[in-house]
Amino acid sequence: MSANKPIDQARLQALQELANKSLYENADPAFVPFFERTIAEGVETVSNNFNTLGMFRAPHSRDLTGVDIALVGTPCDLGVPNPRPGTRKGPEAVRYWSLDRNMVHYATKICPFEICNVIDYGDIEPKEDAYNLISWLDAFEKVYLDFKANNVVPLTIGGEHTCTYPILKGLSNNGAEPLALIHLDAHADTATNFGGTRVSDATLFQVAAVDGFIDPSKTIQIGLRGRGVPRADFSHKSGMTVIYADDVQEKGVPWVMEQVRKVVGDSPVYLSIDTDVFDCSCMPGTTLPEPFGLNGIEVRDIIRGTRGLDVVGADLMELSPPYDPTGMSACLAAGIAFEQFCVLAEARARRTGKENKTHWNK
Repeated sequence: MSANKPIDQARLQALQELANKSLYENADPAFVPFFERTIAEGVETVSNNFNTLGMFRAPHSRDLTGVDIALVGTPCDLGVPNPRPGTRKGPEAVRYWSLDRNMVHYATKICPFEICNVIDYGDIEPKEDAYNLISWLDAFEKVYLDFKANNVVPLTIGGEHTCTYPILKGLSNNGAEPLALIHLDAHADTATNFGGTRVSDATLFQVAAVDGFIDPSKTIQIGLRGRGVPRADFSHKSGMTVIYADDVQEKGVPWVMEQVRKVVGDSPVYLSIDTDVFDCSCMPGTTLPEPFGLNGIEVRDIIRGTRGLDVVGADLMELSPPYDPTGMSACLAAGIAFEQFCVLAEARARRTGKENKTHWNK
């Protein structure tokens, strides 16, 4: 066997010339103008200092003037009817891991910050009576009614799934404009009279339907399995479409998306994801882990499959970082949230018919 010869000097010189180029001269040309702008506007693209950088590096702000998308945290876990609290740490963990995500989508070529004015609104918490779940829900409702009034699209990181109820209340304008719903979860969350509390993470979609915030005939639930299935009769009887985890695994994501489009059509639709839709092997950091669930690629592809739908808001709920000391659950959650972020941005730009850039140097 003969030894390799030294690399030709001309080749080495060509490699050296490539290496001497500035940071983004070798980047994908589609994103070079964006990255050059972030440098000019002082965005930290390497630091993981999430005290100064918002989610996915969005600028911190609570001024809704001209805002397209608000990234929001709802750090609440008072309505979890089981001995596994911890979701109040979800927004903090996703913010941290979001700084390891790209600001641009390598596959779809979407850059949310180039087509939408994005802010990190921060976490919402009640100013009074903070030990009362109703106080939290009331605080959320006020903010999301404000988002609706200002035509702001929210991406929310929870927090327990109960937080979605006031979000739906606000974005539906108190039921004046009922939403279609795509709901990924191990559990239907449509239980009735559960534990004596009207709104909890076991009942919220039943109550949202009863209160007129969502249209059951335009609601599809994906990934159901395990302990909650016997309590999901309301879903079927109210007209919701239910796709079990087994259906996704046997028939595939393209079939699932056919059903989604049949149910949702061109209606304004909200996308809600509970982290326990994932199999517990890849998402131990969740409130109610269930075996035999979906994997990260399946959930990712369902989100990507919503491209073209009129998605007007989204959330990722029930991430509970204390139950996964490796941090990998939060890492996966941040990746899923970025997929949602890109879908929301694309839908927003399509709906408005214009692109609105994010700026950091206001």
